[in-house]
Amino acid sequence: MEPRRWVVNASPLILLGKAGDLALLGNMADRIDVPTAVAEEVGAKPDGREIIQATAHDLAFAIVENEVAAAEILSWDLGAGETQVIAHALAQHAERVVIDDREARRCAMSMGLAVIGTLGIIGRAKTQGLIDRAEPVVKRLLATGLYASHELVRRLLNEVGE
Repeated sequence: MEPRRWVVNASPLILLGKAGDLALLGNMADRIDVPTAVAEEVGAKPDGREIIQATAHDLAFAIVENEVAAAEILSWDLGAGETQVIAHALAQHAERVVIDDREARRCAMSMGLAVIGTLGIIGRAKTQGLIDRAEPVVKRLLATGLYASHELVRRLLNEVGE
């Protein structure tokens, strides 16, 4: 059986890393690929080197080489990280991409990729029993810079029974 491979973008990596919840992402799949463009973007941010180092110490994560992006992806004019997440997921037949950016999510879905965002990780962690409560984790994420509407947060919490 193929290992469950996910590809993560910078925003979820940064947010979960800053909130101290990076392990939740690592528990979602057998392997979490971080394209080099994403690692460079994260590493350039405050606290970014620490987040990249944390992924190096977690066997679920792998920094992977950038792929040659197809013209169809490039036509969306996304950032380098988003482009590489989608290109890598397509080239490596990843099960899912972890992206928060709305336009990148649209691009990924238009190419047949399954998408999950940072809040989706928290919802899944709750339903899989990896965390007892989602609300404290969501509050930490909001405090570290996650932008999510009150309605979206409320909907997530309702979905997981909180």
